[in-house]
Amino acid sequence: MDRSDIAEAVVLFQFSNTAMQNVRARTVLQKLQYLYRRNEIGFYTLPRRSLRGTWREGRAGHDLRLNTAYVERIREANRLAGLYLTLVHEATHATVDFTRLYDEMAARLMPIHYFRELSGPGVFNEANDPPWPGRGPRVVRLPAGSFPEYEEMSEAVRNDQLVDYVLSIRTYTRSSYITPQWIIENLTHWRGLRNRWPSTRGLYIRLLADSVDTYYTRAILDIMESVNRRNEWDEMMREAGPLRSIQLALDDLSARPPYSGRVLALERRWNVYLRERIPHH
Repeated sequence: MDRSDIAEAVVLFQFSNTAMQNVRARTVLQKLQYLYRRNEIGFYTLPRRSLRGTWREGRAGHDLRLNTAYVERIREANRLAGLYLTLVHEATHATVDFTRLYDEMAARLMPIHYFRELSGPGVFNEANDPPWPGRGPRVVRLPAGSFPEYEEMSEAVRNDQLVDYVLSIRTYTRSSYITPQWIIENLTHWRGLRNRWPSTRGLYIRLLADSVDTYYTRAILDIMESVNRRNEWDEMMREAGPLRSIQLALDDLSARPPYSGRVLALERRWNVYLRERIPHH
């Protein structure tokens, strides 16, 4: 793959319905065109094979870097499409100015819309009109099963669970991405707690339990009360970390009304000790 493939990818996105019908997509397109003209997009062997690409403005070499190891792992028939999606992802990073987790969600949302078009009606390839040998198909269309991860993300978006998908990736559970304050501010977003994956609820509990501030720890009860099924409770608690940490976090709340009654109700329902047990002598 070389610079001509990048040029074709930019042109393909330019004439997609995604770029023509979405305001943010047009901003992403303009950024891609600008970076291409300034020769700020290039192929690199990046440190982690799992990385698709990276974006950092103003560094030596190219600002937008595509991982050759990732591209080469894709089936040859789908490589250009993988390149298209990665370019849109990294160019979205280059255009948004959000805090880090919102930034990552936005950078995934845009290529998901593009993926839906590529895997549905397809995108007419203006770079191959009229058709030339070796210039790719006239309509770029992805067959089903080409990119399972994008199919999973697309389904997550349909269910308002993109945040859960992103937080299922360990990189994005670091404190530079998610904090107790972020959790509090987003408890009611994306259809609320009952729409969160059990693993996300467990992550929330684990991070909130690190605090001694009841402003944060009282939300643990809201999260626990959002669970209705035993299997979801068990999955949540596996992700929530040591029970001892949760008990310490709830120590103050469990002695104060109205929280004490809620803690007791949870203990009885799930047959678990959420308070420290006082040893008998």
